[in-house]
Amino acid sequence: MMSLENIIHDNNCHTLECRNRWRGGKIMVKRKICNIFLLVLLLFSAFSTSLMVVTPIVKIANAEDITTYSHSSSYLSVTTPIPEPEPPGPGPPPIETKPVINWYDFQTATGVSKLNSQIDVNQEYKFCISIISYQGWDDIDYVNITAWFDNGDDSTTYNSSGNLGGNLNIFLQYENTTGTANYSMLWPDDKVTKGSFTETVTTDHVGSSSSTECYNLTFSFIPGYQFRYAPGDGSWDYTTNADNDVWSWNFKISVTDSGEQASGPSTTSIIDEFGVYSYTEIVSTGIVAIQGIPGENATADSSITINTRSNGNYSLSVDVDTLLHETHSTANISNQTMWARGGDLTKFTNFPGSGPLHFYGSSTTYADADDNNSTKTTNNVDYKCNIPLGQLSGNYTATMYYQLITQT
Repeated sequence: MMSLENIIHDNNCHTLECRNRWRGGKIMVKRKICNIFLLVLLLFSAFSTSLMVVTPIVKIANAEDITTYSHSSSYLSVTTPIPEPEPPGPGPPPIETKPVINWYDFQTATGVSKLNSQIDVNQEYKFCISIISYQGWDDIDYVNITAWFDNGDDSTTYNSSGNLGGNLNIFLQYENTTGTANYSMLWPDDKVTKGSFTETVTTDHVGSSSSTECYNLTFSFIPGYQFRYAPGDGSWDYTTNADNDVWSWNFKISVTDSGEQASGPSTTSIIDEFGVYSYTEIVSTGIVAIQGIPGENATADSSITINTRSNGNYSLSVDVDTLLHETHSTANISNQTMWARGGDLTKFTNFPGSGPLHFYGSSTTYADADDNNSTKTTNNVDYKCNIPLGQLSGNYTATMYYQLITQT
């Protein structure tokens, strides 16, 4: 076999055999060189402990890019906190001990509201009210309705001093103290007519079904002819539960609870107002009959009675035409021969010929309204005639004119 040196340096080896021998020798040389290299390393490591870490040499021999690394030993944890409970709602309303006025109105007989507006005398009207009793209806003792003419001052109260009278105040009452309800008119006695009363059991959807009761009540009445005129202050304020228009009728509705399930009785109230139109009427005047002879100041056979109705301050006057003979048109008697007295005109006074005589008030003044009657009766009216001397005998007649004016 040729030596390695001969093979390597044989530059003249061009034959196939020669090249094959060279390739085989090269492979053997590579193997020998590798074996010698590993042997040297092993021998070297036996003498040096500091070179025991041979792993890097091996890893370098197989080095490559590290682009991906997988790890499956970790865990993902998701926690959702338990929500805290919501606070409780308001719950049902507490049971009240005081009664509640659910609604109210003042109406005509046909149901038209007349709050803060005027009404007519001698017509039927009604107070309407809905009441809730949280302790049961048997706890309700009274429902009182008082109304009064404010006389130009909203601070006045029912039947107050200086404002007394049946034409100025009314008092209606529902009484429930005995178990049998009773409707009455405590005031006045005859200037206002008590009407019908209704009581309807209804439902309060808010209160407790075991104790809450709701009643709708109506109180009807008919104001008399002289029920005080109340025009208001010229501009009605429609605010409810308020007295804010002078020269009106104020009213107050009060509901009294016995306090059976409470510390004591309690009362709930509302206030409001309405007006009244003026009313004026001469009901009757009577017939004047005078008999006498010429030259006599003859007086009527009897006094006459004049019945009038006015629900405000008023004046009452009378005038008379010239007395005409029944057959002779020129045989007349002047009205200035006629005299009259009555009412506030206490002395006989002759007609002036140019205007009336006033029994009450004057052409510019008024007598105070009647506080306590449905009709004004003037029963002291007398007439007489100063018959001129030489006057033709016969019957004389004249038209008489009475005038009643209500101040507005």
